[in-house]
Amino acid sequence: MNRLSSSESYLPIFRYPKTLSKSAKLIYRFLVITILLAAGTWIVYSTGGTSYAYPYVIILPVLLSAVWFGLPGAIFCAVTGGILLGPWMPLEVSSGTFQSTQNWLARTAFFLLIGTFSAGLFQSVRKANQRHLQALEIDQKTGLRTQAALMRGLERLLRRTRQEETPSSAILLLRMQDLWEILQSMGADTAERVVKDVAKRISQNIERPHRIYRFSKSELALILSGVSQEEVDSIFEIAKGVGEEETIVNGIPLRVQIIAGSYLIKENDQNAEVILNRARTGLSVAIEHNAPYRRYDPMFDQKTAERVQLIARVRKGLASQEFQLFYQPKMCLRTGQHIGSEALLRWFNHENKMVMPGLFMPKVESTTLIDPVTRFVIARACEDIRSHNLMSISLNFAINNLMNQSLVSDLGRIVSSYGVSPESLEIEITEGALIQDPTHAKEAVENLRDQGFKVSLDDFGTGYSSFQYLTHLPLSGLKIDRAFVINLEASADARTIMKSMISMARALKLEVTVEGIETEEQRKIVTDLGADLAQGFHFSTPLPLPQYLQWATERSQTAAQHLELKGSKSP
Repeated sequence: MNRLSSSESYLPIFRYPKTLSKSAKLIYRFLVITILLAAGTWIVYSTGGTSYAYPYVIILPVLLSAVWFGLPGAIFCAVTGGILLGPWMPLEVSSGTFQSTQNWLARTAFFLLIGTFSAGLFQSVRKANQRHLQALEIDQKTGLRTQAALMRGLERLLRRTRQEETPSSAILLLRMQDLWEILQSMGADTAERVVKDVAKRISQNIERPHRIYRFSKSELALILSGVSQEEVDSIFEIAKGVGEEETIVNGIPLRVQIIAGSYLIKENDQNAEVILNRARTGLSVAIEHNAPYRRYDPMFDQKTAERVQLIARVRKGLASQEFQLFYQPKMCLRTGQHIGSEALLRWFNHENKMVMPGLFMPKVESTTLIDPVTRFVIARACEDIRSHNLMSISLNFAINNLMNQSLVSDLGRIVSSYGVSPESLEIEITEGALIQDPTHAKEAVENLRDQGFKVSLDDFGTGYSSFQYLTHLPLSGLKIDRAFVINLEASADARTIMKSMISMARALKLEVTVEGIETEEQRKIVTDLGADLAQGFHFSTPLPLPQYLQWATERSQTAAQHLELKGSKSP
């Protein structure tokens, strides 16, 4: 921002230490003006007198006085400069000739004219700049202070903290999670009214000294003075409660879910941007862990650095071909036959040690790196289908994959370029992808189905709103999460829940896969309950391609021998 409210903006060479008090700054400025006047007088005298052009060096302190002290300072400096170069200053030093009264009076008048004009000009610029700053620092739609005002407020707070002992302060960054949906469904004006109302009610319910700012479209920031960490936590609870209250707009009750991050400002903090980033880090961690609130913790920075380093290693690992696909077989429960597999990404680092998927996949899925990783999985799966005549393979799509219109639209062409039919692949999506943007997700699923791909819902039953999507999406199947399999043998309630999910899916003509089958008894139960397919350690662990091919061959031979034996026993 180009601020002209201080002298440094005009004449940066005359800067003074920012830590000076107001009175010290005035003394500093007066001394600078005095030194410049004295220096100008000496220059005029030493260069031969007022008959040369050097008298006009006095214009510099006059201009500076206009900037620092306004019209009174400019007039005083102009008159003083005129007198210093007046009756006692020779016209010609070498000959001792003095100037006429009219000469030095005319020069003084010129200095006054320059000083008066400059003071007026600088005052006009200063007022225009203040109006501009006010416009930048007030959100025109809600009347709240803006992010620019927040940064200035933090800078002022840090200066006060350095100059004097002040009670501890904090910043609380609040995000209204549902505001985007309100904006999309009811328009910008309604969303702005919600922000204004929520901010007003939060401010009314906080007793501690504070200022509230609009940090972004969906975020508010609070600077809290004289608070402990426990009080900051309590203020978040107040804000959270306000979000849960109804805001009536055009007769429609609206609510927003508020999540937050906070940072308690320390005495040695020097940088407003660092303070803000720490509060934002707390907010980001809360979002990442699906939590309502997080205090900033220095460990967050370490984890962020580790995440960046890990992502860099993933990129390098892709380039170095450190990734490969493992395949976990899928079994038909009615026939007992092997009918396909799920492709699972495995990473063997430069030391040939496997990096557990849980350590890197969640991080990869939340970045743009998920696109090249997914394209690698698609390419490798297609190559294996073509080279080894593999049966149907299921691939996992992350949220960012489903939202990637380019990838979704090009998938059929990509697969066909390997000579593979789209019917050979099944795309598994999670409920999180559906919840994030239902309209976009529906369009993506329809696009994939139109290209010939099967699309199933993975980890079914773990989300709170799975059922509502099934009747609106053109899915081909669903996979029931392993969490519903664990207690099947011992719990009648678990079997009832499993039966209900299978019955509902079959009523919607969806193919049902149950994952996590680890015992023969579990296999029998889900078979009797009507499930179509199963996978789990009871059949096989995920296997690298050579072992998977060997397993499939042995399984086929065993099935053939079983049929042959069964046929030989027939009458």
